[in-house]
Amino acid sequence: MNLIRIGYWSSDTDSRWPDVNQFVDDSISEEIRYEISEYLSRGLITRAYMGYSPCRICGENNGNLEFTDGVYTWPEGLAHYVRAHNVRLPTEFLQHVESRTDELEDSEVDDTWWRSLSTQG
Repeated sequence: MNLIRIGYWSSDTDSRWPDVNQFVDDSISEEIRYEISEYLSRGLITRAYMGYSPCRICGENNGNLEFTDGVYTWPEGLAHYVRAHNVRLPTEFLQHVESRTDELEDSEVDDTWWRSLSTQG
């Protein structure tokens, strides 16, 4: 399976990534920033690294984990960039988040299997 990497930023030691400052957009509503940062914070942990990554804007410790939703993969600190620094992620990713969130909210829940376990003895 291939995951799409997002949210890694250029640094003094590695300039192959995008510059985070090009993604800062103060016009993003607080509601959108909250929704996106919450989505990013709820990913599944795929990797844990030995060292911590500093925020490229404020220097805050941004964690050492990498998350996924099964399609994208991102560093733990990506939620911080969105929430604290108004970083706007690409439209394709925002549409993906909206679609996944809507899909989950519209899902019906089937209790049949789980309830059947209470009668097994």
